[in-house]
Amino acid sequence: MFKGELPNQSPNQISQARETKREKVQLHKAEFHNPAESAQTNQQTQPQVTETIVREKRKIGRNERVTIRNVMSGESKVVKYKQAIPLIDKGEWVLVEDE
Repeated sequence: MFKGELPNQSPNQISQARETKREKVQLHKAEFHNPAESAQTNQQTQPQVTETIVREKRKIGRNERVTIRNVMSGESKVVKYKQAIPLIDKGEWVLVEDE
């Protein structure tokens, strides 16, 4: 820290650097995007439509108990769904539908 020196610049060089950084930006009304205005126009022109999800099968919760069956041996197990997911993904086990 003590050996370091601050760079010495003339005041003229500093003012030139400040002037180059400033850029004058001119926006026309058509280019300016105001989120409040666009929200108003969207609400007036299009009402939001909510799409309802219809499931073919019932949703299984992570902690629900499910029955899985081994494809090769026919062995059945009752485990939580979160533990059955890796076994089903391997392809060795299948989910048994409880009706």
